[in-house]
Amino acid sequence: MNNHIFTIIGVSTAQINWFPETILEEILQNVAILLTTIIGTVPLDRKLGLPITFIDEPQPRGMMQLSIFVLETLQEYEPRVVVTEVDFVPDPNAAMHGTLYPRVVVRILDEYLV
Repeated sequence: MNNHIFTIIGVSTAQINWFPETILEEILQNVAILLTTIIGTVPLDRKLGLPITFIDEPQPRGMMQLSIFVLETLQEYEPRVVVTEVDFVPDPNAAMHGTLYPRVVVRILDEYLV
């Protein structure tokens, strides 16, 4: 069984390493970038990232839509991982302002960490 399971919460792309030293670092950084990029903002790939159509939806519906977007985006752009879980970090203060903080658990496929 694969033990390469990682949780990503509240990712910031401020510390991008343009020359990752390991495949693991590269994959996790790719996931982080995909989860923090808004679709339509990358000039040469306007489909890269997450759509933000869920923003004005009621929170339960927005959470469902964001979960689906995360699954679809990672499946298309980072096939070296399998999403095992998408949920949301409970933050009562953020909830009052309608802010969602997704927590994404991914499993890196063994053949990519040889």
